[in-house]
Amino acid sequence: MKYILNSREMKQCDSRTIEHYGLPSMVLMERAALSVVSFLHERDLWQKKIVILCGSGNNGGDGLAIARLLYLEGGQVSVFLVGDFSKASPENMAQQKICRQYGMELSSSTDTLADAQVIVDALFGIGLSRELGGDYPALLQEVNAMDAYRLAVDIPSGVSADDGQIMGQAFLADATITFAFAKVGQMLYPGKKYCGELIVSAIGIESCSLADQVLPCKSLEKEDLKQLPQASPDDHKGSRGKVLVIAGSEDMAGAAYLASKSALTSGAGMVKVYTPRCNRDIILTRFPEAILVTYDKWNEKQLLEELAWADAIAIGPGLGKSNLAENLVRTTLENAAVPMVVDADALGILAEHLQWLKKPHTETVITPHLGEMARLMGSPLMYVTDHKLSIAQDFARDYQVICALKDAATIVSVPYATTYINASGCSGMATAGSGDVLTGVIAGLIAQGLRPEDAASLGVYLHGLAGEEAARTEANLCMQAGDIIKGIKTIYQKEGR
Repeated sequence: MKYILNSREMKQCDSRTIEHYGLPSMVLMERAALSVVSFLHERDLWQKKIVILCGSGNNGGDGLAIARLLYLEGGQVSVFLVGDFSKASPENMAQQKICRQYGMELSSSTDTLADAQVIVDALFGIGLSRELGGDYPALLQEVNAMDAYRLAVDIPSGVSADDGQIMGQAFLADATITFAFAKVGQMLYPGKKYCGELIVSAIGIESCSLADQVLPCKSLEKEDLKQLPQASPDDHKGSRGKVLVIAGSEDMAGAAYLASKSALTSGAGMVKVYTPRCNRDIILTRFPEAILVTYDKWNEKQLLEELAWADAIAIGPGLGKSNLAENLVRTTLENAAVPMVVDADALGILAEHLQWLKKPHTETVITPHLGEMARLMGSPLMYVTDHKLSIAQDFARDYQVICALKDAATIVSVPYATTYINASGCSGMATAGSGDVLTGVIAGLIAQGLRPEDAASLGVYLHGLAGEEAARTEANLCMQAGDIIKGIKTIYQKEGR
């Protein structure tokens, strides 16, 4: 597991490293520059014609240090100073002086860009908090259009380190070298796209520099798969957990199948599908391992009996928005005594009855995509898209649910605790039924004993890795939700589960 910081948290780390541990700012700057130069060597780029765009702050100071190191190695490097250097930071001024002492020319002319093969962006760094104005948008448009390799120092200029939004215009990097920790804006779209390949470089700022009161975002890594349930020689189907999947409606048997199949594939011992009778033959044919309970009409007594059977409940995939579906959602929320995963049509029903979540309820994971989140919030989709992180955190806290806000980089927010930003997955997962699979995975992990917050974050990560596995054999555009389920099996096999 790794930390992901916003701009404020990163600045606190910088300050604590410098002031408490006594590591000078110029030393950190030199180490940052060395890491960039090492990257240029590794990629055989250092001998090409390199132009470094340097602003007047410490990010520009990093750029000046990079330029000097390359210059002393005999590299073809030019420095293009951009901005008001009468207000340059002390470190930036010191780096300028060092460069000039070595005989380097520092230019303020756009002619410097001519024939550049590599462009290094060291204009703003993580401190930028307003939309770019003046000549910057035109400059960034120009360099983005050039036939050159583009490398960003710490973060592409114009990308918000706090939420990944583009502040008017941004540097479109082929790669970004960031320092100490990844930043939130590098993990969320559209910022993630502008970063290109992301490399996190250690420069001497460690997790011990995080202030005690800081609760940064986190991202899971391969080593976190050790949290997956481990098969035991004395296991039996009852000991591995029971999942009740309340899903499906007429012509929507597929959603019930995918959610229940993925719950069993993720390790649950038994899965029971509660679905309309019209889905009986389809489920039994496609998924004979499932326990099937069907209904023709609303039957509260029957539902309460099934709720009492389960160790975890998944509700919503393919449920529809009928009066019967509304009764299913309301009764489940009011009577469930085990953790729930609420998805799809159940979220659409909740959007019209949010007061149900204000009542006491068992531990609940909701898994909305951006459109469903917009309906839950009663907000425009564009607003939700632009404020994904804060919306997931606020909703989780206000309604005391774990919110897994699905996107290309899914956010899992636990009330008053950690927020996870998922880094696994691929474009092929943008396919019908992918969300139903995720619902089943999370429910299956909960049934096996994982805490709901752990099941949600690990389930999202596992789901993404399974998609990556599927993409090894299937073209992204051809992937189907069933391929993700097969990918889960591959991950478990690799992990010895």
